[in-house]
Parts: sequence; C-alpha cells; structure tokens
Amino acid sequence: MSIFRAIEGRRSIRRFKSDPVPKSDIEKMVYAASMAPSGGNLQPWHFLAVTNPECRDSMVSIVHDEGVAFFSTMYEKVPPRFILPSLVFSTAPLVFAVLTARSLLEEDGCFCTFLKNNRIEDRYTDLYGGFVNVQSASAAVENLLLAAYDLGYGSCWIRVPYYARERLEKFLKVKPLWDLLALVPVGVPDQSPSPPPRKPVKEILTYID
Repeated sequence: MSIFRAIEGRRSIRRFKSDPVPKSDIEKMVYAASMAPSGGNLQPWHFLAVTNPECRDSMVSIVHDEGVAFFSTMYEKVPPRFILPSLVFSTAPLVFAVLTARSLLEEDGCFCTFLKNNRIEDRYTDLYGGFVNVQSASAAVENLLLAAYDLGYGSCWIRVPYYARERLEKFLKVKPLWDLLALVPVGVPDQSPSPPPRKPVKEILTYID
C-alpha cells in the first residue's frame, strides 16, 4: 500500500468487532511507531497494549465515573456528549495507552540555563522547548495509526480526558517521569465512516518566496 493511499484511506474508527488482534500485528504496529523521528533520537515513548477485556472495561468505568463526577459539579444532568467521545474504546479488542517521557528538557543543560536567564517557567518551558516530548510521541502515534490501517484494522486517536488522567495513570501503574499522552483503540472496523471534510491546500498553505 502506498503511503498516500494509507493517508487518504485511514479513518477514525469508533466501533469495533470483537476479533482479537494477534501479538504479531501488535508488534508490527509498535515497530512502525518506533521508526518515527524524535528530538535527539531519544525516542521518548512507550506503549502499553491492553488486550485484557476486564482491564479495558475498568478503564472505561474510570473515564465514565470520573466524567460524571466532574461534570455533575456544573450540571444537574450531565450531557452524554461530554463523556461519550472519550468512551469509544469500550468495544476495542486492543487499546494502546501511549506514554511519553517528560524529563528530556530537564537533562539539557543549555536549555535549562536559557530558562533560568530568561526567568521562564511553568507552561512556557514546553513552549520554548518546542513540546519535544509531545511532538516525538505524536509522530509515533501517527505511524501506528497508518500501520494499523495497512494491516486491515481501524483505530482512533483519543486525547486522554483531563478529569480521568490521574486515575488512569494510577490504574495502569504509569511510572514516575512518564505521562499518559493518548489512548488508541485498535480492531477490525465495525463501521465505514465517510471521509470528513478537509480544508483545501490553498487555504492552509502560504508560500514565502
């Protein structure tokens, strides 16, 4: 399959058949992810492959319960649209929990000197550092999505809901200095969505000649 065919054909799949994903295919997807570029070739990623249905269901319950608890402080009746988009991994036979290391910039002495000299702290640290961890791990996730499609699977890139992050990290026993970046459910598609509209190239491209 050509890379352009994979890019154009991939869809975000939110309903899956129950067919298990063989370990050989899981490893092919992670291999593709590992080939992504990363800042300083530090490869700040790790993938947890959740194939145990009970474990997946516990993750679903955590996201649901934490969402209801959070939004109940603002709404008498929580609108389902606030929580359901984060539960699309509930039927997937495989869920990747994507982790990224957070210590890369802290190990760069020159960068730390720059931050100190310019009194930069908090969120601006990542801004000036180029969000290197997130950029690197995100490139790996995109490779994983394309590899899944090439192998005949559907997938969906899910932002970890902020209200459930801490409980999910605790449940998955995420080690210190690692952060849970995304959830990626994978499986045989049980839907065939139409391609979403995309902005034309002329609208998103500016030449500086």
